[in-house]
Amino acid sequence: MELESFYRVPDDDDRGSSEPGHYLLVNSAGYYKFESFYRMTRRQRGREDFYLSYNHAGPMTIYLEGTRRMLEPGSFFVYRPHEEQHYGHCQEQEFVAYWVHFTGYGAEELLRQTGLLECNASFIGVAQETADSFVGMMNELRDRKAGYELASASLLSYLFSQISRKLDKQSRSESGGRIRNEIYDAIKYIHDHYAEQIYVRELARLSHLSADRFTTLFKRITSTTPQQYILRFRLQRAGELMKRTSLSIQQIAGMTGFEDQLYFSRIFKKHYRQTPSDYRSRFHHEA
Repeated sequence: MELESFYRVPDDDDRGSSEPGHYLLVNSAGYYKFESFYRMTRRQRGREDFYLSYNHAGPMTIYLEGTRRMLEPGSFFVYRPHEEQHYGHCQEQEFVAYWVHFTGYGAEELLRQTGLLECNASFIGVAQETADSFVGMMNELRDRKAGYELASASLLSYLFSQISRKLDKQSRSESGGRIRNEIYDAIKYIHDHYAEQIYVRELARLSHLSADRFTTLFKRITSTTPQQYILRFRLQRAGELMKRTSLSIQQIAGMTGFEDQLYFSRIFKKHYRQTPSDYRSRFHHEA
């Protein structure tokens, strides 16, 4: 068994640290290699920081939202702060994994730009350049030269850019036209059924994709998540009904997929910067 890790700050309690005053910081980075070993890590309360792991060789077992998944070599996964972490190696095969813990108010933006806000795990392929990015962060934390925090954060950003490009290349190459058409079919389904309950897992099933993969591809095509797209489309339809009909706000809320009128009014105001009543009165007054 081999392992190596380096830390920006002490982490004896394995809880990590949150740094909301900094844009992006790498708290720690490392790797471990097992020739034949059973090892599962479980942090029921998670950590204060984000966790990204990349298995360079061998299969990995992870649990996401209570569901067990097997990840092939070349896969990565992300845990967010305070999310239960349960992962490891439970097969008699050689296994190599690299990992990094990071924090800062820019972490969510990094995930958003990479298309990973709604994606916890995916396959990007086995690549030495990916492993080298982790090694670079480890070296910066080990040597602690002037500017090492900035350098390690830059390497982390570059790692995410690699992930983004690999995911984009996959989305274009793996039955690219078929996948794109199936996403468009999902969009049409949303347009036809927006007044009903719509679940991402059902859209994914209709597209013959896993929920994570569907969400990633949907975001790459529409620049938004399925949940955000559904909400935005419902609000657009609600706005049109307010302009063109005399239906009550409660009726319009129900017709556009909102069961709770108070929630509808709150989210409508956030989107249009006006209450439903003010929005309606403006258009009716102009009429």
